[in-house]
Amino acid sequence: MVIDPRTGGSRWKQVEKAAGSSRRGAQRMLRSLQADVEDGRYVPASMPVLELGRRWLSEHVQPNLKPSAVASYKGTFYLHVAPALGAVRVDDCGPQTIAAMLARKRAQGLSEQGIAKIRRHLHAMFAFAQDTGLVTVNPVDAVRARAGSKGRRRARGTELSPVQLKRFLEACSPRWRPFFTVALDTGLRRGELIGLRWGDVDLLQRILYVRRSIGPYDDPDDALAGDDGLLAGAQTLLAGAQAERLSTKTEASRRLVPILDGAQRALEELYAQARDTSEQAPVFATVERKPARDGRTLPVGRPLSPRMVTLVFRRYADRAGLPRTIRLHDLRHTAITNAISQGEDVLLVSAFAGHAKTSTTVDLYGHLMPDRVREAARRMHSISNASSHDSCAL
Repeated sequence: MVIDPRTGGSRWKQVEKAAGSSRRGAQRMLRSLQADVEDGRYVPASMPVLELGRRWLSEHVQPNLKPSAVASYKGTFYLHVAPALGAVRVDDCGPQTIAAMLARKRAQGLSEQGIAKIRRHLHAMFAFAQDTGLVTVNPVDAVRARAGSKGRRRARGTELSPVQLKRFLEACSPRWRPFFTVALDTGLRRGELIGLRWGDVDLLQRILYVRRSIGPYDDPDDALAGDDGLLAGAQTLLAGAQAERLSTKTEASRRLVPILDGAQRALEELYAQARDTSEQAPVFATVERKPARDGRTLPVGRPLSPRMVTLVFRRYADRAGLPRTIRLHDLRHTAITNAISQGEDVLLVSAFAGHAKTSTTVDLYGHLMPDRVREAARRMHSISNASSHDSCAL
């Protein structure tokens, strides 16, 4: 007799387990099952993986994660997991089954990063199954990541040279030059830049408050919802809870960032030209199709699209003759590299960059600190020398 986790009632269940051909093995398996039942650890998990995945996505992923993360989990499950394991019963989905599925993906040419992502998402799904009592052990724990795929050094970005930066900014139109100037001076991520509102900009103290990020699956109108749920100007009323969905990448990403001279001039120019400078209005807004009376195009109060920003960057990068390997994110990499090269403290740089751990900054940019290492070698005292002097004195 077992407890049904869905109804809470008790029922009899016939269990089939492979115990081998020996009588002793069968008795050992029976005692193990009886102990699990008596301790309340055994739960029948005859549902297919497809049903488990649907429950996991609807009951855990959808309510708790950002739309971009939800789309990523759904994509992994329905593209890779469901076709390969959907018909397998949860209690039959052991480490060997999962390892075989990952091996097939590798043989099909999927990258190690893609395989590692599938493994992570499978682990999260079976962790949900553990929490809901469907399984007692997470089978993915026994499936090790391929040697070299875990703990691999992070890929570095490309730092733009001063000549490349000059060519790029000169290639930008007056409409877009302030955006990319702020990106270069602050090192903000794409979503953080387009999520900026005027209430996040302190031009007197020269500080940016990074409070939200707009991703490719987020609704930009959510960024216009103020703390009281009101939209600036003639925008539609939205619930204040909507704005909470536009959170930053991590908790450490909510931070203060200094405004350097170039960004200060760009933001002052944008502020002077903006039609709406209320606290909830976006700093970087869409532009009207029709010109105003003075011939200029003015912002209408809707945040930019992440995809549009990337396409615009590519257009001006090509116009400036930059290599195709240079990405929009390399503007952030250039900003952080510039700060470290000028001797800024790595703890401050890590805080300004919004890295969750200082070790991330060191891992990505530690190669830029040889001068500081040499300075430490001259400044720090040797413990061995001090101990030898003390022994001589004795």
